Amino acid sequence: MDAKYKAEKPEGFPNADLYQLLAYCTVLELQQGHLVYAKGNDDPAVHRVVGTDVTITAHTLDLTRPPEELLAQVKHLADELAAAPARHAL
Repeated sequence: MDAKYKAEKPEGFPNADLYQLLAYCTVLELQQGHLVYAKGNDDPAVHRVVGTDVTITAHTLDLTRPPEELLAQVKHLADELAAAPARHAL
């Protein structure tokens, strides 16, 4: 997981962040990577990288919410990721 303290660009999530996380996944032989952004204009997105087994999911957190609601969002994301099966490249 790579958390970014920025919102996505008006036209979507930054490609450079996707490439950076793809590099992490490649080096660590992971099939899943997750980006976390401050909520902006885009919905969470799933990117399946062509020619690889890597899937990158971009998540958003609404930083304008009160602290207890923001913590609930973080817990929901952590629970979601903990429940997902770990997939490593073989």
